[in-house]
Amino acid sequence: MSYHPTDTARLYAGASPNRLWLWLLARTGDPLARLLEPGFRGDAYGLYEQMRAQEPVYRSRTGMLAVLSYDRCSRVLHDPRFWAWRSFAHPAGRRVPPPGEILGAAGPFEARMQENDHACTVAASLVKPALQLSVSRVEVTAHNLLDRAADGDAFDLIDDFALPLVTACLSEVLGIPHGDSARFADLCAVMGRSIGGRPSARQAEELHDANEDLEALLIRLQRERRKHPGGDLISRLTAARRGRTPEHDPDRLLGHVRQPERRKNPDAGTTGWPSTAPARLNLEEIVEACKELIVSGLDIAVNLIGNAVAALAASPDQWQMLKAAPQLADKAAEETLRFDPPRQFILRIASERIELAGHTVPSGSRVLVMLAAAHRDPDQFPDPARFDISRTSGPRHLAVSRAMGLESSLARLTGEIALRTLASRLPELRMAGQAVRRPGGAVRGFVHLPLRARAAPMGC
Repeated sequence: MSYHPTDTARLYAGASPNRLWLWLLARTGDPLARLLEPGFRGDAYGLYEQMRAQEPVYRSRTGMLAVLSYDRCSRVLHDPRFWAWRSFAHPAGRRVPPPGEILGAAGPFEARMQENDHACTVAASLVKPALQLSVSRVEVTAHNLLDRAADGDAFDLIDDFALPLVTACLSEVLGIPHGDSARFADLCAVMGRSIGGRPSARQAEELHDANEDLEALLIRLQRERRKHPGGDLISRLTAARRGRTPEHDPDRLLGHVRQPERRKNPDAGTTGWPSTAPARLNLEEIVEACKELIVSGLDIAVNLIGNAVAALAASPDQWQMLKAAPQLADKAAEETLRFDPPRQFILRIASERIELAGHTVPSGSRVLVMLAAAHRDPDQFPDPARFDISRTSGPRHLAVSRAMGLESSLARLTGEIALRTLASRLPELRMAGQAVRRPGGAVRGFVHLPLRARAAPMGC
């Protein structure tokens, strides 16, 4: 099972001349153009600082604005005039619409995105309890993966550990039956290779088939869980609102995300629910939430593990600290999300003419919110370029969207298990060859990360 995600940073959908345009701008010194080049594997943080040194909101010759400071990024994310659009680091097969479509009245496409976001809001709060029921089994999987890796002189952290471990976590969260686990792992591999970018004709066909197979599996499981519920995510999403215990009942979250529906319906009851509101999430919402978790969560969780291990390998004092106290694995995962997050930046669209830090942003303009730069803002984080798993100061990570909350929930939990297992099993953390970064600047991670395989026996 090999993990080779394609490029994720397409500035516009399928326009070859734009690649040449980016290349020319990059060669003439535009740092944002360099970052957006499809094959970019350079020093992203050096480019962020280069832009930050010029102004906190950088106007690139690409025509885009890059927002770099924590405060201004937070303002853009919370300003309803900036519309969300996930054209970067987004699963393949979804196009970037023209400004007229983005800024017009909400149609079926926008409604579908809103529906997915609603389902992700509910699912994010349920991922942790669904996984906690099987943490011990996932930890055994992590140890077994290291046992197999230790049979050779070296192993690849991505292909031999991170990807199969995240797949196992997804399988546990969703409650994939044992008989379907091998097929589910194959589907995850296809989805992982196809995230972002423009797949080849063969890859597009494989992705289409994998999507259909995955949807069929999820629909079948949802129907089974309606009759025989368990503690997995599909069961929790399928459960009726009424008669559930508070920790299983998504009523409060559903009430929040369906506020527009309540405002349109004057017959809402005392709980804020319209009298016609369904007692359950519908099948489409459940399938979309689970697919979002699989596609985006898989990519972000795998890259979080790789980025964390690379940061620990480059900071021996932090690795020693984690080895001495493996319970710091949760803080190590959290610090990685600040220091070297998989999701580096996201796109926002101005829905009207807006003034931003002295810049006039015309309606329809594209603004990049540079999350990775904001999380290294020296005005907010002391010694921001230092990887420190004992860090206690600084604001919280910027909250972006409900879908990102879903994938981050899985990434944090899986990263914690992975790092705790590695800290308890690897007496040394050393590279065994050349690490290969994945191309593109929007999602940061590794294609290959070879490590020495001298793992200690389980229980040591």
